[in-house]
Amino acid sequence: MGSGKSYVGARLALLLGLPFIDLDERIESAAGKSISAIFANEGEGMFREYERQALRACEKMEAAVIATGGGTPCFHEGMDWMNAHGITVFLDPTLSILLARLEHGREHRPLLQTQEAFRENITRRLDARRPIYEKAQLQLRVTDPKADVARYLYEYLSPGE
Repeated sequence: MGSGKSYVGARLALLLGLPFIDLDERIESAAGKSISAIFANEGEGMFREYERQALRACEKMEAAVIATGGGTPCFHEGMDWMNAHGITVFLDPTLSILLARLEHGREHRPLLQTQEAFRENITRRLDARRPIYEKAQLQLRVTDPKADVARYLYEYLSPGE
């Protein structure tokens, strides 16, 4: 949540010449409603089921860069499934970068709207998810909010070019 997955993913896909898939957009399209509406009307459990289905549908595709939601790796053995079907990357920005990104657009993030203090909520959620995120095949600590993470990943994934 807020690590830059969609931005970096879209840019990386362009650099690699691959399709880009934003899993949240796929979920909204399949459900015919926004993620916020799914959470409000059907609950997090149903959202996680839509998410599982959308992720598993990617198995039928050719190579692509896929940006998942922050919870995708943490439910329905998502990280294990992704590791078995592709290359996984954990974008790990510093807490200050993460908080700055999440403060903007907070109204579009159902899990951040009605929770306790913002910083504590983010810290608690990240601490709970970190052991799963750390199962990713690549882990990239982002300390500069202006770093060209997509370019770095492109160069790492395309050796010898």
